[in-house]
Amino acid sequence: MATRITAHRCEVSPALRERAETLAARWPRFDPAVMDVSFVFRNQGRSHTVEAIVSRRRRQAVVAHGEGPDFRVAMDQLDDHVKRILKRDRSRRKDFRQMPSGVQS
Repeated sequence: MATRITAHRCEVSPALRERAETLAARWPRFDPAVMDVSFVFRNQGRSHTVEAIVSRRRRQAVVAHGEGPDFRVAMDQLDDHVKRILKRDRSRRKDFRQMPSGVQS
């Protein structure tokens, strides 16, 4: 899986790059359709934001944001957000496929 990292008005340390790649490697557990992930790190004054764009096969891409006083906190918030979206989307697809034919809800 490809992981791209972009920085706007900031420097991304090797430790942050490794953390981003580790997080991105875990997300396919929640949805195997994940193909690649793009991270965008931004520093706007005292606010640090991280945005992730998760591309998936034959599905709409997931875009999530995390914000905090430093990039570590922003990435933790982002991880929670992406996992929640991927789990919800996958459970919706599973529920729909397992519904018996002829039954409408």
